[in-house]
Amino acid sequence: MQPERKPITNFYTPPEKIKNDRVLIEGEESFHLAKVLKFNKGEIIPVVDGLGNKYKVVISNISKKCVEGDILTCVRKENEPLVNITLAPALSAGTKMDSVIEKCTEIGVNAFIPILTDKSLVKLEKTNKAQNKTSRWRKVAIAAMKQSLRSYLPKIHEIMEFEQILQKTPEYDLTLIASLEPQSKSVREVFNSQNKYKNILLLVGPEGGFTPSELEKAREYKTVSVSLGPRRLRTETASIILVSQVLTLCGEMS
Repeated sequence: MQPERKPITNFYTPPEKIKNDRVLIEGEESFHLAKVLKFNKGEIIPVVDGLGNKYKVVISNISKKCVEGDILTCVRKENEPLVNITLAPALSAGTKMDSVIEKCTEIGVNAFIPILTDKSLVKLEKTNKAQNKTSRWRKVAIAAMKQSLRSYLPKIHEIMEFEQILQKTPEYDLTLIASLEPQSKSVREVFNSQNKYKNILLLVGPEGGFTPSELEKAREYKTVSVSLGPRRLRTETASIILVSQVLTLCGEMS
């Protein structure tokens, strides 16, 4: 067995490729291991399955088509926050949603639900085009999970209408909605030492914010309006700031 290299990233394989203490890595990941990073038989690599398991694996066979290895050890939920955050950002044009998913996966988000709002610049039917987007976003999340040394792969849900996401709020301990309203609380005001939230939903609107009718409807579902400051932010900026503040106040970024 050769010495373990200092990992620059975790490597990913789906959980169904891990059986009987053996790991199989295929596709782009095996090509990257064999031809780009030039790993060899007998070397040890860190492998994650996206379910929170990180394995130390010794390579038994390696080629550009597949890498096989034997599991030496397994660690659960390494580098994972204790609080589960689901981020529901307004659907953005172009590749802006890629940035939201990439950066917020790195920070520690557990799930994403892209939403359509009254002011959304993108109007998507649930067609093959929408499915193609979620497939691309999953690839972005995989790369960000590996790069940030996380072991859990955030789930990318189907695109939802604003009313649909509000109907899911009872599933969470707390729902925050980013708002430009002057009476909105600061994120810090929402949290105190007695609040131990496990599952949190964060709603972030488009650049122009949520409409008054959307905010009124959100209040009916007992969401809490929070301010991210006096400046108007893009969806991707607001998402990163809100997630960072919540994780900091939950003690996950200290």
